[in-house]
Amino acid sequence: MKPHNYLCILASILWVLTSAAQAQPGLPYPEGPLTADQLARQVYAAAHGALLRNAVSKGSEAAVPVVVSRAPLDKRRSGRMPVVQTFDTYVNNSPQDHAIESLQMAVLTSGQAKGTGVLFTRYAEKAKGSIIAMWLPALRKIRRINEPSYDDVWFGTNLTYEELVLRRPEDETHELLADGTFEDCLDAMQLEESERDRLTRDLPGPQCGHKGKPIYRLKSTTTFKNWWYDYHLTEIDKATFAPYRTVYFKDGEKIKTVVVDWQSLDQPDRRITYPRYVYAVTHTDGKDSMIYVPRSTITLNVDLPDSFWSEQTLQAYGH
Repeated sequence: MKPHNYLCILASILWVLTSAAQAQPGLPYPEGPLTADQLARQVYAAAHGALLRNAVSKGSEAAVPVVVSRAPLDKRRSGRMPVVQTFDTYVNNSPQDHAIESLQMAVLTSGQAKGTGVLFTRYAEKAKGSIIAMWLPALRKIRRINEPSYDDVWFGTNLTYEELVLRRPEDETHELLADGTFEDCLDAMQLEESERDRLTRDLPGPQCGHKGKPIYRLKSTTTFKNWWYDYHLTEIDKATFAPYRTVYFKDGEKIKTVVVDWQSLDQPDRRITYPRYVYAVTHTDGKDSMIYVPRSTITLNVDLPDSFWSEQTLQAYGH
């Protein structure tokens, strides 16, 4: 596998834990009616941000975070197993160096790529691109890779960098639709018995616990020309601003659905939740992906020095 492909896996993983540290500092909890743009900013804050000092997700014998991907329907064959990776992640949202916005580190902990890790350094100056350092244990080398394009698709998944980490509210125009209640269960990856192994046997099924919750409905239209989607419709929790389901459309046809099972982290700000699982399905070919992070693997505000988030840690991890 090419180094860029390992980076794609790890970048998607980092988003999951980064989303556990939500609600941007200085963005107060709103009172009263919201405009579409205000709602979009709250939703962005509910899926990115830095209220928590840091967060760690680390697997154990009892539970392990996994990312699972399956091929399109017409390429699935008897005996073909999903691609499965396990991982640990570390996110520092309060670096002592104020020029740095956040430090994010992820390491693969299973398979042929075991020990491969990335360190993302995001700068407070928005015009300054992130620095991405990648440790390749087989080569015993650190490689530095440019920040990806919005529409790059992550290896093994059907998610883009845009969806998970790069898209900002100003990249779209927004329209409030009628409020309502969430009426469905959130879908999840349904594996055949022959597709399961010890890492996937405990994947969660559909989540029905959000039924009946009041939601906003927001239509967001891309400002990019000739883009992979025209607009998406998102159902958003009114209390936490967590986006439960996003459906993408192109030329009037539904092309992809992404659902997220947001769960509380029992913090004072109710916008601080985390994505227990993310499930995405592409309707044109049936390809699907799921990222699952058990709550027991997450620890908040860990006493670690800034020096822990380093290339040296990547190289020494697991030894």
